[in-house]
Amino acid sequence: MTLEEYFYYRLMVTELDPDMMEKVATKTPPTDATDFALRVSYVILNSGMKWTVAKDIWTRMKLSLIETGEVGDTFGHPGKKKSINQVMSNRSAYFEGFRSAWQNGPDAVIELCETLPHIGVITKYHLAKNLGLDLAKPDVWLERVAARSGGSVQELCRRLSNRSGDSVSTVDYVIWKACQQGWWGMQGQTPLGSETDSS
Repeated sequence: MTLEEYFYYRLMVTELDPDMMEKVATKTPPTDATDFALRVSYVILNSGMKWTVAKDIWTRMKLSLIETGEVGDTFGHPGKKKSINQVMSNRSAYFEGFRSAWQNGPDAVIELCETLPHIGVITKYHLAKNLGLDLAKPDVWLERVAARSGGSVQELCRRLSNRSGDSVSTVDYVIWKACQQGWWGMQGQTPLGSETDSS
């Protein structure tokens, strides 16, 4: 993907969602154990689920987590429910582990994320982003765009970030949204007619 293509998609995304740039800005790290546990819980809930569905469930679940420390009857998936309750009940220890990992750099944070309940090899990047790292989540759509551009997801997003001045998280979201909306890769071509970027 070229910088020109990225700017084209970014314009389309901002027209679709004017508040996008603010929403996808790199997050600050969690401030306490409950803040940390809520961010982990949201990612667990959201994994493998449409965000529109997860958003409605999260509205109910977050209140229960804050008030009681448990999912309660706000959600029925037994595996996710168990994992979220585990994170909430052990949030102080998990948060201390996160604080230690944060001092050791991004790789340590990503490694820590994968040790948490219900967090896998792809989801750990989603969580790491929500915990304050400026990186991309290499989901299937971004993998396809990166493969056509001749590199990894992180390389693609970092390159476009450096050239555009946008955060890696913003670049990640723009590309993801372009794919989700069906704008990228229509009949093997981007809207601007270029398939690769060798630079």
